[in-house]
Amino acid sequence: MSSDGPENLSTMLAAATPQQQKQILGERLYPLVHNHKPELAAKITGMLLEMDNAELLLLLESSESLKTKVEEAMQVLKLSKVKIPNQEKLHANFLTSTTEVTVS
Repeated sequence: MSSDGPENLSTMLAAATPQQQKQILGERLYPLVHNHKPELAAKITGMLLEMDNAELLLLLESSESLKTKVEEAMQVLKLSKVKIPNQEKLHANFLTSTTEVTVS
């Protein structure tokens, strides 16, 4: 299984555009998120992809860190169902401290 190892992933990411990097990371994250929350795996994976790629790589390497972020995302989703009108901004800010918010 060396073709899926961290070295190969790093090589793939280095050769990819930023959009392709998110695609690659999303494809790796989705099945792991699905193991925790199958019914919301797509939504949570999308939320996690708002994070910095370096942080995403850490989530791929640490199942405990991933579990924590999945639980954080679940809390954001629960809050957003109550009364958060701009939930897209909240998701990114809640999950990472290095997010830049662009207002258009």
